[in-house]
Amino acid sequence: MLTACTMCACGADSPGAAPTAGALSPRAPSLEALPDCDEMAALLGGLVDGLVPVDDAESGQGKHRDGAIYGVGCTWLTPRAKSDSVFEAVKGGSLAVGITVSNLPADPADDEAVMREMGMIFDDPRAEAVGGYVVTLDSAFDPAAPLGIMGPQLVIGPTTIIITAGGLYLGEVEELAPITNDRAIDASVALYEAIRER
Repeated sequence: MLTACTMCACGADSPGAAPTAGALSPRAPSLEALPDCDEMAALLGGLVDGLVPVDDAESGQGKHRDGAIYGVGCTWLTPRAKSDSVFEAVKGGSLAVGITVSNLPADPADDEAVMREMGMIFDDPRAEAVGGYVVTLDSAFDPAAPLGIMGPQLVIGPTTIIITAGGLYLGEVEELAPITNDRAIDASVALYEAIRER
């Protein structure tokens, strides 16, 4: 997964100087400000209704930290994925949501301008409204298409939110078909807005 663009460590600007890009970058939310999986389910606006959460209780409800990078990852399964019947289980699928915050120095490969030149940016007013942009690895990205295993990423400064869906064994999952790329972007923006208000 692409890492988010991070804030630059800048010195104080001189009085009257125009704000630097780093000064305008959104702040990195703390690990404590990120929702756990139960809280995330409530914030997803029905996206996970009817799905079964994977038990992350022993790992702190999905939260993790590795030095300057931290976040939360949560997964929900379709009911058939947990069926005792092999014939039903193979038709199951999962929906995964990941929020990653990176305080590492910015990677030039993650620069918005670079990714735009590569055709990886999808212009979306909802993302722009929260100071971010949408990254997609699909050159033929269609917001109305069902969400797949390479879902759109919402990048806001040092924070990246990605929602993906897919079959455990088969490519298409009936229960996940109504979840489109557009709904995933909408849910990602809602998640970020909730985090920002904490």
